[in-house]
Amino acid sequence: MKLIKYSALLAAAALLSACGGHDFEGVYESRAGSSNDVLNAFAEMAGADRIVIGDDYIESEGRRTTFDDIFERESAGKRYLVFKRGETEEVWTIVDDKTLMQGNELVSIKLVRVE
Repeated sequence: MKLIKYSALLAAAALLSACGGHDFEGVYESRAGSSNDVLNAFAEMAGADRIVIGDDYIESEGRRTTFDDIFERESAGKRYLVFKRGETEEVWTIVDDKTLMQGNELVSIKLVRVE
């Protein structure tokens, strides 16, 4: 009887851990860009950094920043990936399933999934 209860508990825990989260966990490369040729040249000189987005954290250059929640939000026909810590939210636009963007036409940063 204990084995059945233990198995049911493990199955429930596995099921709950599979719920929630987001579909953007992985390794990304940051790319700065601009619609302005001069600014774009400077942005390209900055190079690319590797960033890891996890279940509830971001790692960059060995530093980990944790969040209370990372989730997807849809608003006005656009999709966003929201990084929430306390009452503060950092929002990235979801361009496609492998690309996140923050900024505007003049200056933007894109995160492109590489792994």
